[in-house]
Amino acid sequence: MKFNDKIIYSTGEFAAYFGIKKDTLLYYDKINLFRPAGIRSNGYRYYTASQIAPFRTLLSMRELNVPINKLLPYFQNPSAKKLSDLTTSQLTKIDEEISKLTQIQLLLKQLTDSVNEGLNAEYGKVLIVSLSDTYLLYSKQTVTDPETSEEQWADIHNDFIMSSNIPGSSNVGSVLSENDLKNKVYNHINRLFTEGTCHTGRLRKGGTYAVYYHKGLYSHMKHAYSNMFRQINELGYIPVGDAYEEYLIAETASANEEEYVTKITINVKGSCQ
Repeated sequence: MKFNDKIIYSTGEFAAYFGIKKDTLLYYDKINLFRPAGIRSNGYRYYTASQIAPFRTLLSMRELNVPINKLLPYFQNPSAKKLSDLTTSQLTKIDEEISKLTQIQLLLKQLTDSVNEGLNAEYGKVLIVSLSDTYLLYSKQTVTDPETSEEQWADIHNDFIMSSNIPGSSNVGSVLSENDLKNKVYNHINRLFTEGTCHTGRLRKGGTYAVYYHKGLYSHMKHAYSNMFRQINELGYIPVGDAYEEYLIAETASANEEEYVTKITINVKGSCQ
């Protein structure tokens, strides 16, 4: 389209045409991104009608979040190849941002679901549920004292986060070994776990599980396990395998340890099986 370059616009008029501030045009002129067509004898800048289309392209690129440092070489000498390279680069960047935001969305949903589960749980009562196959990512087995201290757990947690390259905000739980449970050792962490995939984790087979929600201090967990095992037996089941602890409400959600909620999950089978 051919424009009539006899039609000229002052800086204010050109800015108003696009609904932007004059300062934007002055800044673009200063950095040599988009310069006026000329300067009048009185020192005022002016723009012409033929500059409307390229400036609209510039604004479109800015709306697409193309950085100014990438627009500078393009507008100095525009070409179809440069435009293709520019948009391809921006698409790659957007794909990376979408992937990051999707991960953030997933972590926020996990955190929300965990807290809500903790708030709505029925504490101190065993529930017998059917769970599907789940892939879990495990830490290496721990080497700690017979009773794992909070400081040791924090160190193991940090090592797990760093070595597994998982976000620090991931829900990380603890595994108590079947052998420790049989020996009534309820404060020794065998390893840590978090949600995984078929590519990154190991399969925890689905089946019949006992679920128990403990509200209160971690130091009272041994009483929670004793109560849980008593109820499992009364319901006609026996525990098999490891126990999985998930900290639904913990330090990040409450400064009061009495409000902490821990979910314990153990595979069970009928006592007559």
